[in-house]
Amino acid sequence: MRLKAVATAQELYPSAARGLPVVAIDTLRAATTAAAALAAGALAVRPVAGVDDAFALRDRLPGAVLGGERGMRPIAGFDAGNSPRDYQRRLVRGREVVLTTTNGTLALARARSAKSLAFAALTTAPLAAAWLLAQDAEEALIVMSGTDGHFSYEDALTAGAIAAFLPEADLDDLMLTARAAFQARRRGLGAALRLTPHGVRLIEAGFEADIALAARLGRSRVLPVRDGHDKSRLTPWRHS
Repeated sequence: MRLKAVATAQELYPSAARGLPVVAIDTLRAATTAAAALAAGALAVRPVAGVDDAFALRDRLPGAVLGGERGMRPIAGFDAGNSPRDYQRRLVRGREVVLTTTNGTLALARARSAKSLAFAALTTAPLAAAWLLAQDAEEALIVMSGTDGHFSYEDALTAGAIAAFLPEADLDDLMLTARAAFQARRRGLGAALRLTPHGVRLIEAGFEADIALAARLGRSRVLPVRDGHDKSRLTPWRHS
């Protein structure tokens, strides 16, 4: 399998994803949060672009949980923010989660032409690698969400982790660089995330505990993937 990558969601033209398996990455924090919600028993996660979109969708999905952030902060009128700690079993079990964030949901939207789509973080990197192998494709695309249109080191670490779990894959230059970064920081992922610009801002905003959760390589039991029947939903994928 050949793995190629783009460094930010804004750099992805939808046509570039057409017909390929795609892994979108948002390590801090949307993909970590989506996996946490599904692992806690949510039926699905529905990513949407805007706050108004989220409220409108809840009107059509009675009982749905609204989650997300703007400027890292929870949104007024929502049930939860973008912290994986918010998605406890008592809140989400048996319910759908409508999620809107600044960076991760944009990457998913721009990858809509993908043949199949997964949403990954460090907590799900081994599962993302297994999912890619299960696609049985000659080529796949890794989309790093980035932060506010800029490259983010934390997403590169996740891309590198996926590459490390696929040692036979052919990597483009960006994926080779990402794998080298991951291998250099594998024993100190938490420290690496705390030093990133996004990590520093999260700490200043009081979300340091989220960084510790996001750094737990391979801790999630489920990978959020696009539903084959309803492309607006992410549902849990488990490695058999």
